[in-house]
Amino acid sequence: MALTQPAKFDVNKAIAHLREKWAGSPCPMCRVTNWNVQDSIYQLPQFNPIGMVVGGSLIPVIPVSCGNCGNTILVNAIKAGVWINPGGQP
Repeated sequence: MALTQPAKFDVNKAIAHLREKWAGSPCPMCRVTNWNVQDSIYQLPQFNPIGMVVGGSLIPVIPVSCGNCGNTILVNAIKAGVWINPGGQP
C-alpha cells in the first residue's frame, strides 16, 4: 500500500463558508470566538461493530477547533464546497 499526501484544499474558501454559515458564533463549550481551521481533509468511515467496512461510505470532514478550550467540530467538506467527490457520490 502506497502512502499518499493528505487532501489539501483552499482554507480561505472553508473560512468564508464558516463566516457565512456561523456568522461569528462562539464555541458552545467556552463561549469564546477563536476558531482554528485545519488545512487537511479527514474522513469518517462507515461504522460496523465487527470491523472496518471495506468499500463502505466515507464522509470527508474539516476539523475546526476552538483556540481556547480545544472543542473540535467536524464540518462536511462537500457541504462547505471545498471538496468535490470525483466519483460523484457523497
